Amino acid sequence: MNFTPTHCPNQNCKKNPRFIKKGFHHVQHLNRKFRIYRCKNCDRYFTSRTFRLDYRHKRSDLNKKVALLLVEGVSIRGIGRVEGLTYKNTYNKFLWLRRVVEQKKKDFTLDAKELFFDESETIEHTKCKPLNIALVVNEKYQVLSMKVAVMPAKGKLAAISRKKYGWRPNERDQKILEAFSEVKAHLNSSPVVIKSDMHPAYRRLVQDSFPGVRYEQYLGKDKKKKYQERLHENLRKRIHDPLFAVNQRAAKIRDRIKRLCRRSWCTTKRVENLQLNLDLFVLDNLGFLNIRPKSAAGASDFGGFR
Repeated sequence: MNFTPTHCPNQNCKKNPRFIKKGFHHVQHLNRKFRIYRCKNCDRYFTSRTFRLDYRHKRSDLNKKVALLLVEGVSIRGIGRVEGLTYKNTYNKFLWLRRVVEQKKKDFTLDAKELFFDESETIEHTKCKPLNIALVVNEKYQVLSMKVAVMPAKGKLAAISRKKYGWRPNERDQKILEAFSEVKAHLNSSPVVIKSDMHPAYRRLVQDSFPGVRYEQYLGKDKKKKYQERLHENLRKRIHDPLFAVNQRAAKIRDRIKRLCRRSWCTTKRVENLQLNLDLFVLDNLGFLNIRPKSAAGASDFGGFR
């Protein structure tokens, strides 16, 4: 990859520096050479790797593997066991991936004629601290945005949660609006129709974010009737599910993100870490993360992934 420095990494250097090539620097774990440059103004030495996000990483070759395993159902401790890393090193690489997500979210466009959205629930370490995930999907089964919201406990756990952990805000509506805003900012054109279930609060949120767009709500199939059909092995043709795209993606997300799996040892301890893991899944689902072994030829190199 050809590289020409446009500025000096020294912030105190002049605006129009001049550079001289001074050989190569070999990185052993990458088995790759990087060109060394010297700034004629401040005598600062640097390489083409200095401006990358993975600069000074001792095992930058594992960054891509960590990101891939995170969206393929492996926990942070599991990644450390597989790759021979300590938990601290694996966790630091996971936190570093936030810089990659921020960079990749800057410039990309989306196409969607139909939008489906729904909510899923998970927990923050305990059932007394529930979390809500707002999910937006297009007609091509692409997850466009996911936002994590803090919410209070419900039912019999509500009193226990307030006594043990105090009052918890309800951020569900706010995060749905944030998900809509994020999707709207990257869409090439306004969607034709938006679909969801019969939740009474959804219509107001959709009208605030997408005024003038047709909105359709569907009643979910009765669970008791569904189980009866399975029990008696009713072979008649199944009724078409108009919300299948979002329901299928929600089920796949629970399978592909370890901290969302039901009956799992792995749970979320920090809300921002769950959001980061969801953002990685969204970018990988859209094909913008470039962490798959068979990536497209000529794919752009972001965040030190190669």
